[in-house]
Amino acid sequence: MTIDTILKRTVFFSLLLASLSARAELQVYSGGNVFGLAPTASPADFAMTLGEPSAELPLQGERRGLLYGNSLMLVFDGNRLREVRCWLVPRFTGDLYLGWLQEVPARAGLEGFVLDDRLRLGMPREEAEPVLSDLEGSADQNSAVAIKHGQPVWLGFGRADTHAQAEDGEPQVLVSLTVHFGAQPAR
Repeated sequence: MTIDTILKRTVFFSLLLASLSARAELQVYSGGNVFGLAPTASPADFAMTLGEPSAELPLQGERRGLLYGNSLMLVFDGNRLREVRCWLVPRFTGDLYLGWLQEVPARAGLEGFVLDDRLRLGMPREEAEPVLSDLEGSADQNSAVAIKHGQPVWLGFGRADTHAQAEDGEPQVLVSLTVHFGAQPAR
């Protein structure tokens, strides 16, 4: 075997290993698709794509949340998808509303979330806010809401180190996303 062949194989196996170890990001497109499925897909369709949920949580009225691992919940009203909720869990603490999610086992492959190819969990707030700048909405110290494709998108921000609420001037990162589908416009 020549050195050229050995080098080619080494490069090939290095690239293969890197691609297998990279985390896939789950893509959500507001007004479009959710993880490659139409937002009109049934809970069974999502289960075929994501696997069986870790838990089914009863919510208000006919709504129920299908929890996948500890960082994703699909909210259905009957068989209609209404919300996709994603969290950046690793540093949530018990004093935060989502601290209990650390007790739920994580699910491999469900760690990275991207909205409209631009908003990623974990990105700094100063990079996330310009994505919303041309949209109707508002923001406060810890969150932002915008109307995108006629539907609300909610972003939660927290401290980069603990994901707790930040004090004035502390750097923040995007720690949660909620994308609505089929929401009724406010009257």
